[in-house]
Amino acid sequence: MTTKILRTRYGRPATAALADVIDDAKGGDPLTPVTVIVSDHSLGVALRRRLAATSVTNDTTGLAAVDFVTLLDLARGISAGSPHIAARRAVSDAVVLAATRRLLAERPGVFGPVADHPSVERTVMAAHRNLREVHPDALDRLSDIGGSLSDLVGLHRALVERLQPTFHDEHERAVVAAARIADGSVDLPPIVLYLPGTLVASERRLVGALATAGRLTAVVGDADGPDGSVSADPDLAALTETLGVEVPKAGPAGSRVPCLVASTPEQDEAVRYAIRRIMEAARAGTPLDRMALVHPSTTDDARLIQERLAAAGIGFHTSGVHRLDEAIVGRFLIGLLNLPDRGIRRTELDALMADVPLWDPDHDLVPARAWGRLAAQAGVVGGIDDWTDRLARLAAELDAEAVAELNDEGRTWLADRLSAEATRTRELAAFVKRLDGSLQDLTEDGSWAGRCSRVRDLLRHYLGGTTAHDGWSTDELLALDEVGAILDALSELNNIEPRPPYRSFRGALAAELRRPLGRVGRTGIGVQVTSIDRAVGLDADLVVVVGLAEGSMPTRPPADPLLSDGHRTAARTGLPTRHEHAARQHHAFLAALTGAAERIVLVQPRGDLRRSGDRPMSRLLLAEFEALAGHRPESDDLDLFTAPWFDHVASFTDALNRDDPATAQEYDLATAVRSGRPAVDRLRGDDLVIDRGIELLNRRADRDFTRFDGNLSGVILPILDGELSATRLEKWVDCPFAFFAEYVLGVRPIEEPSERTDLSPLIRGSIVHRVLDRLVTDGLA
Repeated sequence: MTTKILRTRYGRPATAALADVIDDAKGGDPLTPVTVIVSDHSLGVALRRRLAATSVTNDTTGLAAVDFVTLLDLARGISAGSPHIAARRAVSDAVVLAATRRLLAERPGVFGPVADHPSVERTVMAAHRNLREVHPDALDRLSDIGGSLSDLVGLHRALVERLQPTFHDEHERAVVAAARIADGSVDLPPIVLYLPGTLVASERRLVGALATAGRLTAVVGDADGPDGSVSADPDLAALTETLGVEVPKAGPAGSRVPCLVASTPEQDEAVRYAIRRIMEAARAGTPLDRMALVHPSTTDDARLIQERLAAAGIGFHTSGVHRLDEAIVGRFLIGLLNLPDRGIRRTELDALMADVPLWDPDHDLVPARAWGRLAAQAGVVGGIDDWTDRLARLAAELDAEAVAELNDEGRTWLADRLSAEATRTRELAAFVKRLDGSLQDLTEDGSWAGRCSRVRDLLRHYLGGTTAHDGWSTDELLALDEVGAILDALSELNNIEPRPPYRSFRGALAAELRRPLGRVGRTGIGVQVTSIDRAVGLDADLVVVVGLAEGSMPTRPPADPLLSDGHRTAARTGLPTRHEHAARQHHAFLAALTGAAERIVLVQPRGDLRRSGDRPMSRLLLAEFEALAGHRPESDDLDLFTAPWFDHVASFTDALNRDDPATAQEYDLATAVRSGRPAVDRLRGDDLVIDRGIELLNRRADRDFTRFDGNLSGVILPILDGELSATRLEKWVDCPFAFFAEYVLGVRPIEEPSERTDLSPLIRGSIVHRVLDRLVTDGLA
């Protein structure tokens, strides 16, 4: 097997080419091992499913002994037996961040005024990750530029020097793996490099070693341009140089499958339109696992699509958008570790108790609402002395009121309730005192291991044991296990950053909690949802691309505040620039369209309700539109343009009026829009909520004074049977709805206590009221 590159079109041709390469590598023996290198694990699973399905009908040797791995997996496997890294541990972001903080404290240089800011620490760490792939000569050229770059290169080299005796990173694994391949220390099976994309320097070195060993075949994709041209992989030239082969000639461009372009009012409607097209294709017989939905590489778009697909009951699989700090355990840690900053402020503890189901080791589940009301009633603001003194005073007052009520009025039920409130107040005081003690111990502990151990105790005490987790979902339990692994990793940082300040510990834990939490769905089951950055390698019958507005696709790459494009180019670092990012995303877009075997749907949102602005058509979609129509469109004329391949959606109502609904709610709304009053009357009989809503709107629109306007004369309410005070009558005249909310529903705002040296109007009025009551009572006596 000699080193070579095969160029093929994306989609089914690429999958077929991979099957042929594997078949040739096996040489007729089904048990011959073959390794396929893919860009990520989800693509490997999808490829295995596709090839397994085709091997049943085609005359091939099958998929036995075929491994799908990433370059990182391959490097780890080959370097595992090397003595160069056997005695050292794999480095983590937490380790690098801790070492970065310590170095910034020891030798801040130009970063001195902001060296202790968390964003500076993370930016320097990200720059270190990039510079790890830069040749030493290029590092010297960067340092010679001077200014902040000189200090940055110095920090990077100091980080490598400090971490290397104890840790190794992925760059070093790839270098060691390449060296072991070069000296013949490992026995390699035939290697297939499938749609490699962009490779960093260490990965290119590893691929070059594989090529030198003569065990590599690379499958590279070509995309079809809108004008009939062929769009080659932007990294093809670099790959041919790495492999030492000539650039193979491209094959002829393929013909595009039918394309539908849609212009929708805004982002939400664009996603709903895409889901309707998916349901339309499913009804026509296209399997869900042969559909792909591509979105811009932002979390907002991914969340919206997942919510809409779930509401429509459509199965899908994609990368998870939820992070650890959004799970129960993550929210608890973020809220808890922020409490010591200002002495356990009442509002912050209330927010934590409302957000997370806390457990009191002595009293089971915490009564969050009751405790929050009592703390506000006591006038607690913050600080352990404030909690202790004010809650003790409130408990004493409640006990006194209970005794007085029992002696004067004889209402035992009210006396019992007041006594119970006093007991609950003391329980709250004891809870806060224990919590404050635990947080004080955490802040005063100077070691990583000690603090991690105390955090585990806090999790066990305040999130309950295993019985308290019975109602948790699988994702929540997974998050709890992930946090345990994070604490294990952080506890090993004592040698990297001895006695870190509490702020550093909290920042490191918060940074680790930002990692994503698993995947959604099972790979290969349902619609494949992916971002444009991962669209290379799609092989589907239907490909739907949403978010084709300028600024969303292609995305604007963030500017690097330390390593600008000019410095990267001037020093010949080989690091990617922002211009290259746009070119790669354009190629990924064309690759996604080329991967469609039957139909393409491109959807543009004209506006953004979240930011209240118009969004012009993406330059990627403009090229497709021009190829189909023969001219570029004007934004204001889209509603007048007509073509069989173009769909202009004027509004949500317009879509309901002429399109198939995707959810039960849309079905009801579409029925009302299309059928008018008869459908509305039918819905009123079927849905009590709709019935009441329509009655509310109709009654408020007419001239009659009804209960929906505040006329309660015909309404039977216990509150109206007795005498009404002047205050309540005034409230009813001023705002009937406020009267209804406060006195009928019992919804009353809680007075927020604040730090003040004078008497509040409420307390002053209460004192005056009591004085006058005693004066009149004594006078009558």
